[in-house]
This record gives sequence, structure tokens and C-alpha cells, in this order.
Amino acid sequence: MATRKRPVQKIIKIDNRFNDDPIFEPIDSLPEINSNIFWLIAAQVKDQGGNRITLSPDQIKREVGYNSHISNKQIAKNVDDTFSRLLTIQLSKEEKDQKTGHINKIRENIFKRSVVDTDTLETSVEVSDSFLYLFNHLEHWTRFSITQYVRLHSNYSRKLFRLLKQWRTVGRKEYKIDDFRKRLQIPKSYRPTDIDRRVLSLCMEELCANFQNFKITKNYRKGVRGRKLDSYIFTWVPEKNNQQDVYYDSSIEDTNSVYYIKSNPYMTEEEKFRALDRFYGFTLGTSAEEYKEGHLHSYFLPNKLHKRTRRTVFHRSDLKSLTQYKHAQFAQLLAVYREVNKKGFLTPEDQEDMQLLQMGYEKSAMDRERDQISEKERLKNLENRALDLQKRREDEQFSLDFTNAGKDLNDSLSLFDVDNL
Repeated sequence: MATRKRPVQKIIKIDNRFNDDPIFEPIDSLPEINSNIFWLIAAQVKDQGGNRITLSPDQIKREVGYNSHISNKQIAKNVDDTFSRLLTIQLSKEEKDQKTGHINKIRENIFKRSVVDTDTLETSVEVSDSFLYLFNHLEHWTRFSITQYVRLHSNYSRKLFRLLKQWRTVGRKEYKIDDFRKRLQIPKSYRPTDIDRRVLSLCMEELCANFQNFKITKNYRKGVRGRKLDSYIFTWVPEKNNQQDVYYDSSIEDTNSVYYIKSNPYMTEEEKFRALDRFYGFTLGTSAEEYKEGHLHSYFLPNKLHKRTRRTVFHRSDLKSLTQYKHAQFAQLLAVYREVNKKGFLTPEDQEDMQLLQMGYEKSAMDRERDQISEKERLKNLENRALDLQKRREDEQFSLDFTNAGKDLNDSLSLFDVDNL
């Protein structure tokens, strides 16, 4: 079986049947680190058929939120533990043997082979044939970012995040109360008030960073005496079909997420502070205390993460240098800065950063236009040369003699100006 080595993929894309089949419910109950490892692997096997996929321990550490002090041996141990836990996910079926006519009972795990090299500590995995449909040739699928997923720490938030991402371009999903309990595996002992406190409040505070204007509404039955809860309705600003799930740059992604949290009209100030703490991994109460102290350097970056020594010309320490952003990335950052500026929330340092972003955007536009003109000229020259060659051939000004082709490579290529192609 071929081994495929390629850059780490950050987008998970799975068949929607994963969301509905009870066989996969154990995955939602995995410990956080095991869950992160599984979904990182799921991102790598997308559209890879039965090829063996290999990941290094450094790649795993970088993508699943490991502490930098964790050893590679510990990572390998956690990976092996993850595969061990996944053995409980089995497909059970019966097939008739064509030769004997006997009925065979077959059990197949989601991964038919997993290898952890004890020397290199690399991880290799192959998807079983019966589960290839989850990751290949998808017609109806759910897509989300591994970088967003690993920042969620509640199992309820993680499961709901994945379920709602199936409807990301719709912007609305309603779950009947019993279906909601079943899908999120909420204990039967939980009353609606317990669900509010232990499930919905956590989901609101964690998911508002990933869905713009995220809102949870309770729907009550009509025509029934008293208030009988019927369903939960989740709404958000629909995503565009081509909207990115990850921007391959944490500063852009974090800028969007902080804006989604702070601009959410359906959250109290206390909820927003708690959401910021959860997003950054702070102790609850940190953001509220920082706000009380005042003198915030940036709308987008808490003072706790603001470095006094600048790495670049920007005040925000998490922004890269002007030369490291592409034209589209400048546009993404500027769009959020301008929205916040309209509401009067940018700090003086933010406003200076916005001016720098504007300068970078304009220069990148000029560079892009220059490159486009240069490319058009190059293509036009090629076209003119091709037309000239065709005209000369039609006028029979020359003929091509291939009788000695291959004997002298330089002569064979002498008709073509390779340097200018």
C-alpha cells in the first residue's frame, strides 16, 4: 500500500451520515486529547482512498493544542491510546460467501491498520474499505476547521459545532428537545433548567467565536396549557459557499473570532467576557477584570497577550510584517477593522494599525496589477510568436525535418526559445 506524505490538512470534511449514525457516538465521548487526534487524522485521510497517511509527532503537537513541553514519546503514547479507544467503533454485517454459500459475520474497524513507529514516533493509518465513504467522493458533507475545533473544550460544544456546520450556509437549525438530548448525549436526569446551565450556556460562550451573531432560541408548544418546551432553534449569519473555514494565519482567524464575540447582539457583557476567556484559555473572570482596569491597547488583543516589545511595525504583537500578508489577507483584516471603527471601538493603536493595513492593501493591489499586466504581456508575446510560426508554415517558408531527431538534443530544441517560454 502506498504511503502518502503531504502538508498537514487543516480542513475536516466528512459524509453527513457520520452525524446521524449511532455507531460513531463513542467518538463524541472521547477525552479531549484523543478527540483532537482523531479529527486531525480525519482531516488527513480526506480524498485519499485507501492510501496510508503518515504524521510526525511534531505535526500532531502543532495542530492539536499540545503544551510545548510534552515529549514526542508522550504524544506517540496518546496516539496509540486513541487508536485503542477507536477499536470499539465497529461495523457489523453479514455477507454470503459466493463459493460456499455460507453466511459470514464480519466486523470491521474504522481504521484497518494503525502504526506508531517506536523509533521515529511517526503515526501511519489506513481507512478500512467499509468506511471509505466517510471521507471520499462526498456528495453531502460537513466541513469544519481543526484549528477551530481544538479550541472548544466542552464535549457538548464540540458535538453541536460539528452538527451546525452541516448547515453553515443555511444559518438556521432546529432540534426537537428529545432529538437534541439524544444527539448531544445529555443525561436523562437533566431537566430543562439543567440543560440551560450545563449545556446551552457553555455552547453559547464557546460557539459564538465561530458563528457570527450566534443565537439560541427556545421554542414552546402552542395550544398547550402552561409553557411546554418543544425545541431549540440555533441561528447565525449564513456563511457563503466559498467562505474559508480557516485562514492559514492565526492573526486573521483570531481577529474574526474576537469580533464575532464582542459584536454578538444576543449576549450580555458578562457572557462576552466569559466567551473571551474560553477562547483564549484564560481563567474565567480575567477579561472582565482587565476591562475594569481600563487602558486597553487593542480591541482585538487582550493586554495579557500584548507584548511591550514590537516584533513588527504593528502595535498588535500577533500581526505579521507587512510583507508577509497577501492582498486577500489585507482585505480580510481591513474589513473587520473598518466595521469596528464604524462603531467607534478601535483604540488609538488599532487605528494606527488600520492605517498600516490600508497602506499594505494598496501596495499589494499595485503589485498584483503590475504582475497581471506583466503576465498578460507575456501571454500576448507567446500568442504572437505562435501566430507568426503558423503564418510562416502556411507560407512554406520552412519545413520541419525529424529524420535526425534525438541524435543531437540541442539541435532538436533549437527551434524553441526555452528561456522565454
